[in-house]
Amino acid sequence: MTPDVVVDVGNTRMKWGRVVGRRVTERVSLPLGKPSVWADQFARWQLTAAGRWAVAGVNPRRQRRIVSWLGLRSAAVVTIDHWTFDGLKVGVENPTKVGIDRLLTALAARRAAPPGRPVIVINVGTAMTVDLIDAGDTFAGGAILPGPALMARSLHEHTAKLPRLAIDPVPPVGTWGRNTRDAIEVGIGAAVVGAADFLVWEWGARFEPPPCVYVTGGDSGYFAGFRFTADVGPAVIDDNLTLEGVRLAAEALP
Repeated sequence: MTPDVVVDVGNTRMKWGRVVGRRVTERVSLPLGKPSVWADQFARWQLTAAGRWAVAGVNPRRQRRIVSWLGLRSAAVVTIDHWTFDGLKVGVENPTKVGIDRLLTALAARRAAPPGRPVIVINVGTAMTVDLIDAGDTFAGGAILPGPALMARSLHEHTAKLPRLAIDPVPPVGTWGRNTRDAIEVGIGAAVVGAADFLVWEWGARFEPPPCVYVTGGDSGYFAGFRFTADVGPAVIDDNLTLEGVRLAAEALP
């Protein structure tokens, strides 16, 4: 099945991707609980009941709601909820427990990367994941940590005086914060890129040739122009990566 629209239902937002010529050419981020906004976007893209949709995500309740909403419009909908995808093996202890977003993003990164090279894919959203796909096209596992917005929220909610900051995903500067707000921004930015840099260094040392690195997610801007300590070259930032994974998985369906 070649979808016309692919959907990634996250923990805080939902992304729609419009597919033209077997690639995602346009992307929007929509609120999870506002069908009126969905209807506006449906009309803006001039979608019809004959459209084909592929939906995946990590938020089952919200995913069921968007699938039901599409069903009322007589749209053809497939749900991507299985952990095996054409061309990607899963080599972890409990394959069915891996978040579908991690596998879909890994699938797209593997297809985009040169054959025979390992891939590290970094997804910066509500949670931040750093995952490894080895040279044999096996999803080997990875690391999960709080995303930048979750870090900011945690600092505010679990302290008496620290403010809640809106996230500005830009690479952290090489100086210290001279006030509380700047200190929080520097700390969160350093945590995001520092964790990724450490993991790329540790994992990259195990492979020859070194891995390719791909970055995606709503807060991928932290890695704009960032140079990893390991000799892996610049990261490829592609904010459509998870949606491309949904498209690829849908096209592999019988």
